[in-house]
Amino acid sequence: PSLFIRGGKGVAFEAEIKPLDITELSKSLGLVGELTVVALDDKKDTWEAVKSILRTGIPIRLEGVRTLDDALAHLDSGVAKVVLPAKTWDDEEVVRMIGKYRDRFVAAFQASEEVKSIVDESKQIEKVSKYVSEVLITFDNVSGVEISGSPLSLKLKALNDQAKKFQVRVNVTGGIETVNQLVAIDKSGVRPQVGDALVTGKLEISQLVVPFIRTDRADNLFTTVVVDEMHVALGLVYSNKDSITEAMRKQAGIYHSRRRGLWHKGLSSGATQDLKQVILDCDRDAVRFVVRQNGVGFCHLNRYTCWDSDRGVGHLFRTLLNRKNNPVEGSYTNKLLNKTEMLNAKMLEEATEIIEAKEKDHVAGEAADVLYFASVICTRAGVSWKDVENHLDRRSRRVRRRKGATKPYAVALLRETKDKAKSKADNVSGVKLEEGGKKA
Repeated sequence: PSLFIRGGKGVAFEAEIKPLDITELSKSLGLVGELTVVALDDKKDTWEAVKSILRTGIPIRLEGVRTLDDALAHLDSGVAKVVLPAKTWDDEEVVRMIGKYRDRFVAAFQASEEVKSIVDESKQIEKVSKYVSEVLITFDNVSGVEISGSPLSLKLKALNDQAKKFQVRVNVTGGIETVNQLVAIDKSGVRPQVGDALVTGKLEISQLVVPFIRTDRADNLFTTVVVDEMHVALGLVYSNKDSITEAMRKQAGIYHSRRRGLWHKGLSSGATQDLKQVILDCDRDAVRFVVRQNGVGFCHLNRYTCWDSDRGVGHLFRTLLNRKNNPVEGSYTNKLLNKTEMLNAKMLEEATEIIEAKEKDHVAGEAADVLYFASVICTRAGVSWKDVENHLDRRSRRVRRRKGATKPYAVALLRETKDKAKSKADNVSGVKLEEGGKKA
């Protein structure tokens, strides 16, 4: 799906619609896992909206950057890919600057008016194939592509075959408005990119998923793996086309029960789910729901997961959040949450101790301490582990290396710590023990 932004609001590219709230629109369109964001102007509010989407963790492909420096800056900020006009790579200076980042750029160009020929498009693909891993081809109209054997459907298949020779993926856009068009384009081997139809109501976001699921079951159900935002498996359920459509409409955990039919998880127990993503597996015969689990958990035995007990970093953050919302008398966590200076001092203390640790188990134990106190700081500030992971994921997408300079005060503090550690070790080694365990 494509999300068009103008003046910080969601808009249609061609159709006239009332500007939409970017937060809610990105939640809906981002359900399929990846989102093309098109900046239609260079206003501050537009780029702030792009940043807000990026912070949610939705992988975005960005179109509408104005300069190469901006393109690299956006990649460094965590954008998955940047879409640029194919002619950009005609400039040798451009090739020098960004030619080595092949997997991070998409070349966009207009399809030729000649429907029965792929000569022009093939030349474009071959020209940019050294520098991009994908192309985005815009057609004036895709009408007729759904007709088997039509010139346009044959052209798309030929384009896909040609692009494969250069290990380039083809994306197609241009007035896609029906499910039949989506299916036909996908069948040709290229990927459809949908724009206005999703905000004008001609297509639903679920129609980018439901028509492409396969099943060999007699009851036409789809195996559905439910995971949380850290991708911990919560349980195994079943879906059908109606339940997936309803789940994506309501952005909730809704499935198909073989006993009860449509099943909105947690309506009676309070253990509801906020739906974040619906992803098909590589064979398109299984579905993964990524959810934010509310209440006790997913399992009917009042456990977080149907597989085993809750544990790990996710369990830690859920426990800390519970302490914050439901304080327990005598709780060390609650004491830390209420005493900022104590919490900060413990964080500094544990950071010092992990530096001094040498043995494997000692390092692991000190790392656990650092993680605990850092997690308390996060919980106090309303930061979830998913928020932390989003930062890590965005940083992993940097294309230019950071200098990694150390702040002077940190170097001074480290030296002071080492001196104290050495002094402590010297004092310990100076203590002699006599037989029987008495100090000398």
